[in-house]
Amino acid sequence: MYQSSRILLTSCINISLLIIFASAVFFLGNAWQQHKVYVVSEKEKELYFSQVEGYLEGVTSFLSSVAANYTGECPRDFVRLMRKELFNTPGAIEFGVIQKEGDHGAVACNSWGDIDRIHVREPSPHKGFLMTGPHTINSLEMPIFVIKKTVNDFEYNVIIKKSSVDIFSNAQSGLIISNSEEIQDHLYRYSEVISNLAYIESPSSLKKVYNLYFIPITLLLSIIAYFLVTPKLVKAIEKIILRRRIEQHYYHNEYQPIIDTKTGQVFSIEVLLRSKDDTATIDTITKMKHLDLSIEHTLFQIVQVESSFREDFIKKNSFQINISSCHLESLYFVERLQQLNHPICHNLILEVTEDENLMIKKQTIKKHMEILKRQGCRFAIDDFGMEYAGLGYVSEFDFDIVKTDKIFMDHTHKNTAILKSIIAFCNELGIHCIAEGIETEEDKKKTIEIGIHLQQGWYHARPMSTENIVLYK
Repeated sequence: MYQSSRILLTSCINISLLIIFASAVFFLGNAWQQHKVYVVSEKEKELYFSQVEGYLEGVTSFLSSVAANYTGECPRDFVRLMRKELFNTPGAIEFGVIQKEGDHGAVACNSWGDIDRIHVREPSPHKGFLMTGPHTINSLEMPIFVIKKTVNDFEYNVIIKKSSVDIFSNAQSGLIISNSEEIQDHLYRYSEVISNLAYIESPSSLKKVYNLYFIPITLLLSIIAYFLVTPKLVKAIEKIILRRRIEQHYYHNEYQPIIDTKTGQVFSIEVLLRSKDDTATIDTITKMKHLDLSIEHTLFQIVQVESSFREDFIKKNSFQINISSCHLESLYFVERLQQLNHPICHNLILEVTEDENLMIKKQTIKKHMEILKRQGCRFAIDDFGMEYAGLGYVSEFDFDIVKTDKIFMDHTHKNTAILKSIIAFCNELGIHCIAEGIETEEDKKKTIEIGIHLQQGWYHARPMSTENIVLYK
């Protein structure tokens, strides 16, 4: 993936994550805030409900007591009892007993102690306790409620001043009481004391509360995502794209022969990576290694070799495949090579690039090399002497071939001395030495003079297609 494409992908992922985080934090935060407000509101409503019901329980208990003890007379002691309860009941103005007389009613007894039987409306029989109102008494010029109970021809009631009862006018709970027969919306609960009384949620208490903390939280999550999540997502997407390119043959093999100058024959064929867009090989290899696709691509290269050439051609030639320490650390890679058909496995040379991990993981690598050698694979060390302790690697691992870097083709006295020392210890150990970077007749001759007869470079042949390497002689 080009740098510009990576920047665009990173930007798109960051913007997408920002939108996702903002939406999630906003909705989850508000849901949590709404729940918190709901819990507090429910507690307040329950407290309000309990307080009002407790108050009404006290009033109705006294009315029940009056109804149970009333004998049809209104003696002085009975009046004092009602008057005493009147003072103990917040907001109560008067207790009274109304008796049915024909088609109307008459006040038979009240807490004021009046002895005149004042005619009033006819009592209407009902079950339990009812609350009516608010009514307006002309003499008092204030709204009142009436709580009443009927027993036979008598109605027992109490008049309560609405404005003097704080518990009735308390709006902090978000509840209001109603004795309307058409209660539909926002019903909270029916009274357990008064038959026709209900508690209704005030519309003003149902307002949504928004949590504004989502802004800093979203920014914090976005910063974390930018450094921790986005790089992994970009890598995962790049890996998917690169894997698809491998599967679709966007990358393909080219082949460069390695010549034995003693016989003039092909010693082996190096399998090289190429791409359709001519991206530099080193960049592609670095990208594959970064995305953990080196093993997959190497196995794909080997499969391409198997499928591109006839069996007799594979039997007659050795194929050098470039690998790194990560290949030899991988049991999966070793097991896959063990599953190869015998011709390609016997003629496979695994060309290992010098790598510090060779020593770090040397026990595992040596074990896997022994397994593959038993299968017929050979091993070469590439770019010998360039970066790490090449002599130590040859001493530690059982390499069959040493391949010198083309930098040593710069014919200085120092490079000549180095090449002579390399071929000397290769001859002593009985391993092959390949000189890379042979581009001129002079390179060929001087390398032969030094004693290196296996050569690779453009002088002998450039990398070529499957068809051309078959025809190469």
